[in-house]
Amino acid sequence: CCDLNGDYSHVLLDFPSILRSRRTIKDTITFIPVVIILLIPLSPIGHVLVFGAIQRVFPDFFPSCFTERRQNLLELYESTEYSAVTIDETWSQQLIRISQAIGFSAAQMGTQIFATMGISE
Repeated sequence: CCDLNGDYSHVLLDFPSILRSRRTIKDTITFIPVVIILLIPLSPIGHVLVFGAIQRVFPDFFPSCFTERRQNLLELYESTEYSAVTIDETWSQQLIRISQAIGFSAAQMGTQIFATMGISE
């Protein structure tokens, strides 16, 4: 096959070996730019630049909750102050509301009981 001195001039490669060699050389050449491209977003400035470029080139790439309009709405909601809401009711209004809640709960339980027994409405 070859000499101990490293003379490979008489060695012929078959076609699959040539394809593997070409693929290995191509992978080695493209490895460095790919690593650089993958490392750029790790820095804060690179992160902003990469995602800004993605948003300009592909505006619908990000979900709608990350669009500028939605982010502005989020800032608006966070900046507003909410005051405590108090409900002033009389005793009779509270009793009416409680009785309505009890009636609703009883109706829901009755519907569930009839459903388990196989009786439709």
